[in-house]
Amino acid sequence: MNGKRVMKTKKPVALVALLVLLCCTVAGTLAYLVTSTDPVTNTFTPAEVKTEVTESFVEDKGELVKSNVQIKNNGNIDAYIRAAVIINWADANGNVYGGGTPVEGTDYTAPVLQNGWIKVGDYYYYTSAVPAGSSTGTLFAPIEQLKTCKDTNYGLQITILADGIQSVPDTVVKDVWKVVEVKGGQLAAVGTNG
Repeated sequence: MNGKRVMKTKKPVALVALLVLLCCTVAGTLAYLVTSTDPVTNTFTPAEVKTEVTESFVEDKGELVKSNVQIKNNGNIDAYIRAAVIINWADANGNVYGGGTPVEGTDYTAPVLQNGWIKVGDYYYYTSAVPAGSSTGTLFAPIEQLKTCKDTNYGLQITILADGIQSVPDTVVKDVWKVVEVKGGQLAAVGTNG
C-alpha cells in the first residue's frame, strides 16, 4: 500500500447527532408550549335588534287618548326603527268593528309627526339610529277622534307595531326596507336629497 494512510471521516455520525439534538430541542419546545399555554376562548355575541312600543295616555273630553308614543331599542346594537300605525274601530274588549274602518281627516285627525320622524309608504321611519337601550323621539301628537262609529259600542283604536334593523353596515337598510336609505347618517326616502 505505498505507505499512505487513508483516513475515514466521521461526518455521518456528526450529522445524525446534530439532527437528533435538533429534534429533541423542537420536541421539548413544543411540549413546553402545550403544557404552559392557557387556552384562549373566543366568544361571539350576535347582534340583536328588539323593539318595544312605549306610550302613555292622557284624558281628553272624558276619553283616554294615546300620547307620547316612542319606540325603545331593547337590542344590543344601534338600530334604525320604523313603525306601522293601524287605526280601527274597536269595542272595549279590543274586537275590531267589521262594518268599515275610520277615515283619516273625517273620523280622526291625521297623525302630526314630531321631529325626527318621516312617513314613506305605509311606515313611519325614525331618521336617526337609536342606540341600544335608548328610545326614539315621540312619534306623533295625540290623534283626536272627530266622529263616532256608526255602532256606538265601538271607539277609535290606534295600534302601533314597530321593528328595527341594525344600523351598521348602513347599506342593509336599503337592501331590506327598499324605500329608505342612509344619507349622511340619517334615513331618507330613496331618491330624495334628504
